[in-house]
Amino acid sequence: MDMNPRLTSVVFRLNREKLDALKELSRSTRIRQSEYLREAISDLLAKYEERLVD
Repeated sequence: MDMNPRLTSVVFRLNREKLDALKELSRSTRIRQSEYLREAISDLLAKYEERLVD
């Protein structure tokens, strides 16, 4: 994986309950919400990696 990727903005919708939980987690750990979201997407892509490889 590229250690210095160029980042692109993405817009999506999230229900208020999940957004509030993410904000609280971010506030209490001092880790940015975007870092948590990137981690979650990386984990999801790793989980389904076999489906992505042709």
